[in-house]
Amino acid sequence: MEEALEQKDQTRLAAIPMVFSPEECARLIATYTPRLKPALVEALDPEESLGIRRSSAVFIFPDASTQWVFERLNEAVTEINDTLYGFDISEFREGFQFTRYEVGEYYGPHFDIGPGHLAERKLSMTVQLSAPEDYTGGELIIHPDFVALKDQGALTVFPSFMCHDVRPVASGVRYSLVSWVAGQPFR
Repeated sequence: MEEALEQKDQTRLAAIPMVFSPEECARLIATYTPRLKPALVEALDPEESLGIRRSSAVFIFPDASTQWVFERLNEAVTEINDTLYGFDISEFREGFQFTRYEVGEYYGPHFDIGPGHLAERKLSMTVQLSAPEDYTGGELIIHPDFVALKDQGALTVFPSFMCHDVRPVASGVRYSLVSWVAGQPFR
């Protein structure tokens, strides 16, 4: 019986309202917007990719200027993992992805886990960088029906095996920061 009480619910979602302040969100947007390029779905040719995803993105890796971002994310996701999931996680192997969605842009239903290095993804996370009044549409939906917080600086965490999508932006611009925590592949 005690063992049953110790098990974690590995399909729950977690949200923290303000992991980054509005000023920090604005700094991230100003710093990384000049580096954006059209985003593609890994392992698909560009034409196929456009049917699933339309946005701009850039991957950012740990260095002296980004250490504070990774420390903040690590602190939050470690606490969430210890409380909710209990996954064997080790590190941010892929850095983070800074993404911009403009009017009409989206990312269709997908999973963050897959073959190759994607098999090591355990937890996915999204930080909402835009203020909610800066855009309409663009909701992050974790299926079947969870709508992620739109509060600026909010962090949403979910297992990488859960299907999710970003709905088309209707007006304005949505900025987000996305990352994944790796560990030994699920067995």
